[in-house]
Amino acid sequence: MKNWLFAILLALPAAALAQNVEIRDIEEGDGDEVVRHDTVTVHYTGWVYEDGEDQGEPFDSSRDRGQPFTLTLGAGEVIPGWEKGLEGMREGGKREIIIPPELGYGSRGAGDVIPPNATLRFEVEILEVERAPFGGLNNNELAGMLERDDVTVVDIRRPDEWAETGVVEGSLRMTAFDERGQFIPQFGQAFTDAVDPDDTVVLICRTGSRTGVLARALADGLGYEDVYNVTDGIKHWLEEDRVVQHDCPDTEETAVC
Repeated sequence: MKNWLFAILLALPAAALAQNVEIRDIEEGDGDEVVRHDTVTVHYTGWVYEDGEDQGEPFDSSRDRGQPFTLTLGAGEVIPGWEKGLEGMREGGKREIIIPPELGYGSRGAGDVIPPNATLRFEVEILEVERAPFGGLNNNELAGMLERDDVTVVDIRRPDEWAETGVVEGSLRMTAFDERGQFIPQFGQAFTDAVDPDDTVVLICRTGSRTGVLARALADGLGYEDVYNVTDGIKHWLEEDRVVQHDCPDTEETAVC
């Protein structure tokens, strides 16, 4: 088992609420729509924004450098305001995104470039959209998967989380991250011992963020070809009053419920 392939899991997305991001489409694209976990290549220009006006020259511009920027949405590679602002754009589209401080660089700012508590304005163009190498499931699609007998569902949360919310019936419970959010190296070997690369596997966590990163590692690094991520996690499953099983022991880190 090549544990180093899971090193990318140590960089996990920060949780944030992004309702206050303001977006305005400058030009509608006609290509693929950007969804979480896609890899996108963009051109952008950013300004500090105050009282409805840009404050001076741009603080950063990929166009000026002549170097497009590539990121994976949902992998925590950019500020939370970008994560929200890019969703729903299409390849070829251009969008204005205004990001409040709490979804940008906050009270600390960024060096001498971005002052504390700065609102930011970006103009972003989507040059290319590369689909994630795994599938995403909504609740109805997950329910369909559960009706099949050739699907392995792996819940990667902690025992205390399983005990609190219950789990999807038939889940293989296998903890991937500790209470500090750090990846557990032993998970890699345990997973490959339990799930073959040609199996159909569905990953579920609380909100779908960590399983998205894990699904990419399995597909890109370990050759798993039929991997699915429950996009909104068990949280949304519970919000729709879907069935879970509560009589699972909460003291084991790897077990089937």
